[in-house]
Amino acid sequence: MGMTIEFHHGALCDTYEEQANKQGFTFGDKAEWIQDIGFGLTCAYIHGCMTDSEHTKIIRRFQQKVLLKNLKRLKDDNN
Repeated sequence: MGMTIEFHHGALCDTYEEQANKQGFTFGDKAEWIQDIGFGLTCAYIHGCMTDSEHTKIIRRFQQKVLLKNLKRLKDDNN
């Protein structure tokens, strides 16, 4: 059984780093870069630069190509 990591996207959501931290992960020094990309995608969607279906496809790709590939486990006292 695999682990599920979930991210929410949108102007009112916690940052991706905060969401990752709550799940035991971090983006490290790439956190700001990732947040900037997510902000750009949200702005483009809110301002009508992409359709709902385009947004869904882009967010899916963003999750696979950027978010999941840059996740690192947070170290705890046992590691």
